[in-house]
Amino acid sequence: MTESQTRFKDEVDALELLMLRGESSIKTRSSMLSIALLDEVPDFTELRETFEYASRQFIRLRQHIVAPAVAITPPRWVVDPDFNLDYHLRRISLATPGQLRDLLDSAGQILATPMDTQRPLWEAYVIEGLHEAGAKAALVMKMHHAVSDGMGGLMLLRLLFNSSREPSARPAVPTPIPQDMDAITLTRRGLNRAIAVTLPALGQTLRQGIAAGKGILQHPRERLEELRQQWQSAKRILGNNSSPVSPLLKRRSQGRRLDVLEYPLADLKLCANALGSTINDVYIAAIAGGLGRYHEALHCPHTQLPLAMPVDLRSANDGDGGNHFAAARINLPLNEADPTRRIASIQKQVRAAIAEPAINIMSRIAPLLVHLPDTALNEMAELASPVDVQASNVPGLKETAYIAGSKVVKMYPFGPLPGIPLMLVMISHEGVCYIGSHCDTAAIRQPELLRQCLDEEFSALLALTGGASTVAGDHKTNRTKTVRANATAKAKTGKSKPTQAAGNSTVPKATAINEPAQTQKSPGAQGNPI
Repeated sequence: MTESQTRFKDEVDALELLMLRGESSIKTRSSMLSIALLDEVPDFTELRETFEYASRQFIRLRQHIVAPAVAITPPRWVVDPDFNLDYHLRRISLATPGQLRDLLDSAGQILATPMDTQRPLWEAYVIEGLHEAGAKAALVMKMHHAVSDGMGGLMLLRLLFNSSREPSARPAVPTPIPQDMDAITLTRRGLNRAIAVTLPALGQTLRQGIAAGKGILQHPRERLEELRQQWQSAKRILGNNSSPVSPLLKRRSQGRRLDVLEYPLADLKLCANALGSTINDVYIAAIAGGLGRYHEALHCPHTQLPLAMPVDLRSANDGDGGNHFAAARINLPLNEADPTRRIASIQKQVRAAIAEPAINIMSRIAPLLVHLPDTALNEMAELASPVDVQASNVPGLKETAYIAGSKVVKMYPFGPLPGIPLMLVMISHEGVCYIGSHCDTAAIRQPELLRQCLDEEFSALLALTGGASTVAGDHKTNRTKTVRANATAKAKTGKSKPTQAAGNSTVPKATAINEPAQTQKSPGAQGNPI
């Protein structure tokens, strides 16, 4: 959909290297995944040509990471001389007839599988055998977070997708020149660079230090106040959270599950306007209410949960790929039944989190952390402020999209799960907001119940403006009765009892996992998934 070349830096920054080191364990892996449901099985030859073309513009698709033998220079992204597109682009099939649940389970296995860090860090799968309403196949794309964040992933989608079923003519793009570089070669170049560049730069660094010292002497109060604010901000971000983690979500395991929800974008806009908020505020408020329902259903009321959300650090019209994000952290109000007060609490916290002087603290300390052994890193992660939920929101595509002769009918995003219980990602596509849930099944022991609770809360909020059905009666009392009844039914029978929503709604309910249905980013929401 766009022919602009995405810009990337050659050096691997410390934060990207930290994410890559997490690949050794399923509990810390940082891969992202998207599922595009397609109305037809794509032409595989044409699909291969599409990825070949995209790899010449989104160069990370051809690059792997080379680390020096001695850490005197940063690792580098290098065009892989052994790049083989056929390794990365694969074709599999579900057992016929494949349903959405089968597709999500297969995609979950793909997401949980470690990546070959000696190759470019992405994979794509055409999955056939799908029998869903309006969809006969799916394109599953997996990319490591070290390659790019969610906004960078969106740039890749724009390169892959067309605005018509027939492929459009593309301008010629030269093939990136391979670089046959190994650890020894990179180390040698690092030594040469240190002699030629680093040592002469010491003089400039010294002059800058003297100038900074003069600034402190000339304006001591202002400079010391800046340092104090940075220090206090860093303590708030890295210190112990005032919101205790949920006792329901403490366990961690290798078990993973993917689930999906979807709602009309127009309904979310109406709801946001009615509540004087943004779509992202409604999204976060619905997550808070849904998790509140889930805790009530399992007889474990909880007042707050720590949530983290990414903040895009790109400037306007910034075409850079890679990772340009920081994390903002808030406490989700689980027990606030009134949507207006709940959203007001979220807005206040988000504004404060974004305004933190040290919001980008992880990027600043990552160069120190990256040299620590894995055991020390794990210990520091345990001491850091815990997070129960991460939530991300990507603007998505407004126009109809096609790839290799197939129309994209739905788009589901899934973010990484680096040591946390739950990751939720929302992306908009052609007038619908699609939400992907990625959870640790030891922490979320009843994922179907969680999905139901989230669906009930989204429906309740949208019903405030007539956009969707809701649980009848009092917002807090009836929601508790409904989810507790379902939790009790599941405990007795092993199955979840379906929710019957009251009211006459012309807007379809969110897609149930086993039965098909039809169906701006604000400050603090940037997006992790592809």
